[in-house]
Amino acid sequence: MSATVYVGLGSNEGDREAHLVAALSAMSRIDAAAVLGCSSLYDSAPVGPAQPRFLNAVVALECDLSPQRLLCILQRIEQDLGRRRLQHWGPRTIDLDILLWDEEERSVVADANLQVPHLELHKRRFALEPLSELAPHARHPVLGVTVRELLSKLAPQDVRKREALCWPDMGARFPVHEL
Repeated sequence: MSATVYVGLGSNEGDREAHLVAALSAMSRIDAAAVLGCSSLYDSAPVGPAQPRFLNAVVALECDLSPQRLLCILQRIEQDLGRRRLQHWGPRTIDLDILLWDEEERSVVADANLQVPHLELHKRRFALEPLSELAPHARHPVLGVTVRELLSKLAPQDVRKREALCWPDMGARFPVHEL
């Protein structure tokens, strides 16, 4: 059964936008998934240790995979794009997180390797701002409120929309193999 899945993207090393574009392109080549759309780009202060600012976005996927299988593929994409897990919440070329799984049977996943919805989603403006562009009425399956409501309750954080150089326009239709 096909589900709509929202994946958060982040980068704070090197050419951040190029890393996000490369990850989007890789996600567009997943056999059992299709990119439905992407948010605008957001520049944000890091969470955790002192490090460069992040560039963030959210991508909506139509997906026929299990959450665990998609996670494995996303982690492989991270590795292929140079992600090295040297420090918890440390700098990274690319970070891909499953934020929400919009399907009744799999809307909540809790196992050793994966938590859906993302455990910190409701606290992170850098994820909620772009997610609200794509799915403002999507419900957080644990908290029972919409993404828009979560965002409206969140304290201000250092997050701002950024002009894109090569990232597709919001709502652009895919496939994006030519990226």
